[in-house]
Formats: sequence, structure tokens, C-alpha cells
Amino acid sequence: MFITRTLGFIDISKKRYFWKELSDEFGGVFKIKYTVSKDLERLILQIPYKQYMIEFSESDTHPLKIESTLMANRDFEFIISFEDTLEKLLKLFGQQDIEVGDKDFDRKYLIKEKNTNFIGHILSEEGIKTILLKNNVFSFGCNYQKKDNTLLLSSLVSRTINSKDELSELFKLFCMTIDNMKELDLIK
Repeated sequence: MFITRTLGFIDISKKRYFWKELSDEFGGVFKIKYTVSKDLERLILQIPYKQYMIEFSESDTHPLKIESTLMANRDFEFIISFEDTLEKLLKLFGQQDIEVGDKDFDRKYLIKEKNTNFIGHILSEEGIKTILLKNNVFSFGCNYQKKDNTLLLSSLVSRTINSKDELSELFKLFCMTIDNMKELDLIK
């Protein structure tokens, strides 16, 4: 049986305050958008980090999504996602999975990377694995956009982020990952 991790409909209006606080703390832009009937809302937060922009969005019907579009120096792709029963079975039959040597992390997450060996370096950064585990991040990845030579760093997070500190940790996750990608000369 497939069970979604989005928790269906939830009222996110209580989150407005700490999203606004985080926006003020980091010089971001916070917006609330409503459906035409004004019965559902969507929170949008854009926070600058160095020359990059990190955007958070969550609605009453969709989980927290975080994205940042980065100018690429090369094709680089990875995905870190919850390892479900099907993926565990596929691993038994030879599906590739990168392991990082952290028992709890390797048990919970499936890691795939395309054509490179950079994800190990990125995950070796102190704190990145901890933030992923602690905040129940169910998808974190990077996709190469050939058309405009960019990398889309993105994440989907469980609907359990209910404080400024938790949201700030996810901002830190993106900042540390961007810094590592810059250090590896993956982005401009």
C-alpha cells in the first residue's frame, strides 16, 4: 500500500509568523498567495544567499518545497530519497546505491548520483546528514537543466516543520550544500 508523506490538507496559517520572522532575519521576501476562492493559501519565502536565491513554498495542500537555481559549471545530478520497501528489494537485485558509512543515514536514504563522485564530499560536510535525518527530508537532489545550463537544487520536506529554528536549519542545509558545490567548482 502506498502512503503519501504529505499528510493531505493541513492549515498552514500558523506558520506565517515564523516564516515572516525568518524572512526578516535574513533579508528575505515573504508572500502569502491565496486561491481565487480564498480558501487555500500558499506561503512563499525567498532568501538571498551570496549571489544565489533560495525559495521556500508550502501550501495547505502541498508539502514544503525548497529550491535554488544555480548557474552550472558542469552537468551534476544527485537524488537522496527515503528508501522504501521496493527500493530495498531492487538493491537485492543489483540496483546501485551510494553508501556513506553512516548506519542510520544509509538505512533511511537511497542515494543516486549521475556521472560524478561529488556527493560523498558534499555529504561529508559536518551537519548535512544530521539536518536531513532530523527534519525528515524525504527528497533532496540536484538536476541539471541543459537548456539554460543551470542546476536546480531542490528538496521536499515532511509537513512537520513547525518552527523558525527548523526552517532555519533547512536554509542552512541549502547554504552548506551551495558552498560545497562552489568549492567543487560545480557552480559559478
